[in-house]
Amino acid sequence: MPLIIALILLFFNQSVFSVELYRYQDSSGNWVFGDKRSLGNNKEASSQAEKLTLVGNKPDKEKPTLIKEQVPSSQLAAQQWRLTNPLPVDIQHWLAVKGQKSFLTSATVKPFQEIILNPLEYGIADKNQGIDHFYLLGKPVEQPKGRVIPPPFSAKKRYQISQGFNGRYSHTGQGNRYAIDIAMAIGESVNAVMPGIVADARDDFSMGGAANYFLDKANHITIMHEDGSYAIYAHILYGSLEVSIGDQVKQGQKLARVGNTGFSTGPHLHFVMRYNSGAGAYSIPFKLDTDKGIKLPREGRYYSPRLMNKN
Repeated sequence: MPLIIALILLFFNQSVFSVELYRYQDSSGNWVFGDKRSLGNNKEASSQAEKLTLVGNKPDKEKPTLIKEQVPSSQLAAQQWRLTNPLPVDIQHWLAVKGQKSFLTSATVKPFQEIILNPLEYGIADKNQGIDHFYLLGKPVEQPKGRVIPPPFSAKKRYQISQGFNGRYSHTGQGNRYAIDIAMAIGESVNAVMPGIVADARDDFSMGGAANYFLDKANHITIMHEDGSYAIYAHILYGSLEVSIGDQVKQGQKLARVGNTGFSTGPHLHFVMRYNSGAGAYSIPFKLDTDKGIKLPREGRYYSPRLMNKN
């Protein structure tokens, strides 16, 4: 069996870099990717390997943040909170006193904007008071109903759902209950299921595995839709992004290629649709528009996209 190395999460300004990889086709016609060292252990594979130069997008640290700032005042503890949003989509900031379960407030910030809050309005006079901060993508919306989408891959392709809704391995909790995993070979195309704007993307991590270390390291793309829902395409191939944050994409447009990055035991595409409920990010149930009609995605079943008539 050929030796396969795992090839292949997050925000805004990105710097470009490149890396050299190699690929060859095995006896079944499947593409196998690796680096020079891994393929060097297999003389036959190494001799026929094709050299590739992949360009990756390495994210900087910029992301929605809470910044505490001192302001001129006769009060020694005078302070303000600056909430930033460097992303091309709405976000909802949440603030809480460290160690407390209840939240002080939430605030929605528009794309590329920032707002100022006064801590005194929330009973916070101590400039050293610890404040927990997190944010949700999108503004709060009602859960979209009756969602029917094409499978997130190219027409004329047929792939198996390896883990479906409520999957025992990793599809639990409100954010992943209605996720699916699609068993696809490394390098296969990942296509947009709906038009929208690229809210988040990265493809700079090259490894995967089942260790907790990989939980936050899946290369991925997030597309925000007009109705406030968003789709996440995860475990994509290192260096394979074909879109950038802020791009407008069309339904069916190629976004990247399938990989095996992050918390993963083999090449596949993790796909989930979510929305900001105003109290958390929840996954959305959906059906697939297939060549056999509209189907609820079920584990173990194979699906192909419905071919659209071209006039």
